Amino acid sequence: MLRQAVEAQGVCVELNARSAAIAGADAVTGLRLADGRVLPADIIVMACGVRPSSQLARAAGLAVDRGVVVDDGLATSDPDIFAIGECAEHRGTCYGIVAPAYEQARVLARRLAGEDARYEGSTVATNLKVSGVFVFSAGDIGPGGEDIVLADAGLGLYRRLVVRDGRLAGAVLYGDTADGPFYLDLITNRTPIADMRADLAFGPPVREAA
Repeated sequence: MLRQAVEAQGVCVELNARSAAIAGADAVTGLRLADGRVLPADIIVMACGVRPSSQLARAAGLAVDRGVVVDDGLATSDPDIFAIGECAEHRGTCYGIVAPAYEQARVLARRLAGEDARYEGSTVATNLKVSGVFVFSAGDIGPGGEDIVLADAGLGLYRRLVVRDGRLAGAVLYGDTADGPFYLDLITNRTPIADMRADLAFGPPVREAA
């Protein structure tokens, strides 16, 4: 549905396409794909995301993988050195958004104040407007769970909820994203959903929405 909305605005979408090289000698003439095709272009914009800057940590002898490796106490391989934010890698994950950094900062502040606080990871949520269409995603939407899907092409509405072990693990909303905070709260708090599962795709129970 999102692809159709974008293409309706004159944008060509190439899925499962991997770039191989930028074509052109003195100036850009196109983008060469791994399958051999060349997409003509006068300009190429690359969205690379966030990459941890870990040169200093590596030079200091700290454990570095994708980022500076930290434990649940946000300590590096040197117990006297801590790392938080986009440079830190916790349980194999580097977060490229600011909300987890705030959560990590709160945990580390408590630890430095003498409390036994632990950081157990963050539930990442994204709320975007893509070509005029609202899109929301949160949690783990990968394979291995049970999908609850609500779709109405006529209304431009799509919802996919991923359930694991009786709890909501992830959510994707397209079109109407107003219920995103409700689903994020269920994911973050690991709330059992057995009592609301039948109507979960329709949003909060009426008693909560009133």
